[in-house]
Amino acid sequence: MIFFDAHCDILYTIDTPEKLFSNHNHWDVKRALQNGPFIQVFSLFEGSGNPEQTKHAMESQLQKAVKAEKMRPEMLKLIRTRADLEESLNQGPKTRVYGLIEAEGAEILGGSRSLSELDRLYEMGLRVLTLSWNYDNDVCDSVAGNNIHNGLSEFGRQVVKRAKELGVVIDVSHASDKTFEDAVCCGGPITASHSNARALCGHRRNLTDEQIKTIADLGGVIGINFCPDFLNHSGNADILDIIRHIEYISALAGMGCVGFGADLDGIDSLPAGISGVQDLGKIIEKLLQLNYSEEDVKNIAGGNFIRFMDQVLK
Repeated sequence: MIFFDAHCDILYTIDTPEKLFSNHNHWDVKRALQNGPFIQVFSLFEGSGNPEQTKHAMESQLQKAVKAEKMRPEMLKLIRTRADLEESLNQGPKTRVYGLIEAEGAEILGGSRSLSELDRLYEMGLRVLTLSWNYDNDVCDSVAGNNIHNGLSEFGRQVVKRAKELGVVIDVSHASDKTFEDAVCCGGPITASHSNARALCGHRRNLTDEQIKTIADLGGVIGINFCPDFLNHSGNADILDIIRHIEYISALAGMGCVGFGADLDGIDSLPAGISGVQDLGKIIEKLLQLNYSEEDVKNIAGGNFIRFMDQVLK
């Protein structure tokens, strides 16, 4: 079984590349590999709201990931192509983490409003673009923003189009509902890498039923976020709350559209029973105990996101 987690903020929380392999936070390579073969989307993140500061921090984190890959290639390889993804599925007895680089917010493009910057970042390894975090930016409006564009800006539409041409995944987690609509109108599969069902927990960061069905219809996948505030209204969650969102989304739109987007090291607390990446297997065990088929469980663990990435990567 291959695990795939669609969102982790560990690059933001560590100060040296070495700590990617072992630390006391939610995620490191050694603990991820306790699950077996593992693919991780590494988020580039900075939450100050200052676009220039955010871009600088994101690029620094990208360099951190590249340096870590060069330091320990036997333990970490970044996925840049569909061929790299295929390689990750055919590992021998010695497994390593395969990683994808994601920017959590289009601030990484800087203020030039030039598509050439997206091309440059692609060459550096960027493969997932989360359109926004909690601020509106030059590309779009955030769900927590002030609706300055009424969805995607004109530049944002150009960015989405170019991203699809390059093979960069478009991620609508954190996007406003109108940004979501506009991204859908641009065509092609999209993901919500770390978002849950709004019907179960009415937080604005979660997805409506219609959004869930739209992502599924386009061939996309939704990563269940482990943040307790996004799992239920009490703020105290456990593994069963994670499974409730898996169950709700799969019942609504099919088993093929749900996976993990745990948001490890990007959230302040975790559900009871989960202390870090090493515990993802507990969710799998519980799903099997609840009589989910082995095939469905393999797809939730990683197969659905692997299929999705295979559609988008070049």
